[in-house]
Amino acid sequence: MGFAEVMKQLEAWGSENTRRLYAKMGAGENQFGVTLENLRALAKKLKTRHELAVALWSTGNVDAMILATMLMNPGQSSAAEIQALLKPIRFFRLVDELVSNVVARSAHAEALRTVWMDSADEWVGRAGWLLLSKRISEGQAEGLEVEGLLKRIESEILAEPKKKQELTNRCLVEIAVHLPAWTRRCIKLGERLGRFDATPVRKGCVSTYASEWIAAALKRKAARLHVGC
Repeated sequence: MGFAEVMKQLEAWGSENTRRLYAKMGAGENQFGVTLENLRALAKKLKTRHELAVALWSTGNVDAMILATMLMNPGQSSAAEIQALLKPIRFFRLVDELVSNVVARSAHAEALRTVWMDSADEWVGRAGWLLLSKRISEGQAEGLEVEGLLKRIESEILAEPKKKQELTNRCLVEIAVHLPAWTRRCIKLGERLGRFDATPVRKGCVSTYASEWIAAALKRKAARLHVGC
């Protein structure tokens, strides 16, 4: 399946409703409106194909770019090339897919994380905190200075731009869930921070209020452990 066939398939899968939804979220107009489910199914079929990924990314089409992140070989991009990929993005889903599928799996993840977390840019900062969240959730928290991280979260989160703030908040939750020695401390911090995100919680979704999110995540974790016994 070559470039032209892939683009034709993406266009065929496009949905007006999904396109409108993504546009409201910041995806812009250069998109077909393809669901992540379809993109992941196609990526599974295509497997890693770095040259095709580069061609898809260069289209500027959001659906093609998200698919590209699923096909890229993380080992074939330098730190400078990865930073160039991230720089123009202004759609949270594309940022998150790039970080999860490419950056976090590259040899540059830790070096980029420390730089990106300090960035005043909303999207670069989001990418940095997502890298940290993934490191913690994947059991790689050894060596992190958790006390300093919690102090930083408390001092910075309320002043951060929304999309960076979302991942800083998620990091607090990941610390609570995956590092039991810090759970109570994180819950108390969440209570002090309060409900700073006024976005309504959609039906079936978990509150972004850290203390409630932590409680829900711990409940799910306990249920999974119980099932596995």
